[in-house]
Amino acid sequence: MLSAEEFIAAGIYDPETDATSGRLELLQWLDGKGFTLDEMVQAAADLSLGAMAGDRALLPGPRLSGDEAAALAGISRDELDGLVRAFGLTPISSAPAGEIGLTAAEAEMFGLFSAVASAFSDDEATSFLRVIGSAFARIGDAGVSLFLTDIESRLLVDGSSELALATAVENAIGLVDDLAEQLDPLLRRHILQAIERSRRAMLSETERFRYRYAVGFVDLVGFTAISGEMDAPTLSAFLRDFEGRAHDVVTAAGARVVKLIGDEVMFAADDPAAACVAASELMSGFAAEHDHVLPRGGLAYGDVLVRGGDLYGPIVNLASRLVDEAVPQELLVTTALAEATTACRFEPAGRRMVKGFDEPISVQSLRTVPPA
Repeated sequence: MLSAEEFIAAGIYDPETDATSGRLELLQWLDGKGFTLDEMVQAAADLSLGAMAGDRALLPGPRLSGDEAAALAGISRDELDGLVRAFGLTPISSAPAGEIGLTAAEAEMFGLFSAVASAFSDDEATSFLRVIGSAFARIGDAGVSLFLTDIESRLLVDGSSELALATAVENAIGLVDDLAEQLDPLLRRHILQAIERSRRAMLSETERFRYRYAVGFVDLVGFTAISGEMDAPTLSAFLRDFEGRAHDVVTAAGARVVKLIGDEVMFAADDPAAACVAASELMSGFAAEHDHVLPRGGLAYGDVLVRGGDLYGPIVNLASRLVDEAVPQELLVTTALAEATTACRFEPAGRRMVKGFDEPISVQSLRTVPPA
């Protein structure tokens, strides 16, 4: 067991300034977990002393060089480097100099992904792996943000000790272990839902790039102005409510949130009526709950390119541009969408010169949707 004197000599503990911070208790706790004095000194320099145990629990095992990882995966170094780029992996603090610091578990995973990817063309397989990397990066960012704002921030405000903060980090990592084990059925469910959406939106027996969807956008007029007046916790809560309502309303209507872009939500549905219901619920919900902002929206229906979980093409661009044409609390739709559903009621809203389109676009305004 390392002594307080050794911690003092190493420059990571000062009895005068650290007497009430819990620093000594933290260092003794880390010592008991097998961390060396040199590792603690380096972590203190990196301002990550309290995260040492959590970091090790999150990604256990020695850090390998790229050549070692490639040999373990049974692939070439060039192939390994390509997978690293596709997944969006970057060096971590514990990595050897000039390396990103892969573990044996990651190397073995790369070998499996390489075998699966070999069934597809190189370009398309790499594109799919980028989507996976991007999705997990978003999950990682969201999880860390949740911990920092909802747990660590409270502990810091309450004046908790360094040891209390470190154990909170380690406990949170334990939740990650449980989460990882439970993701398989959720992934399978979402893949099946994607398959069924694609079947319903198919254009023909042979077309596999373009599909027919209703695409919608709803944004909040006035958000930019009020966001500049909000403090960080208030703005965070506002965005949480916006994103939560968008997700719940769109999903309940039978549509899918494609992405959230600041104060705007993009969604899609193979059923135009479902898209209208989703848009209407978004509009009425935000108009009632947030008196400082007013929603507006646009919907278009037609053939779109589906790639990487996103939608592309003139129909998407048109739906986005219609938002700019709408006044607050108005939902503009294309004539094609209005004609595709008899479940909703519309009224003519004229012809608009829409940016990016050479000819005027006939639009209608959504008035009523079928009851939920």
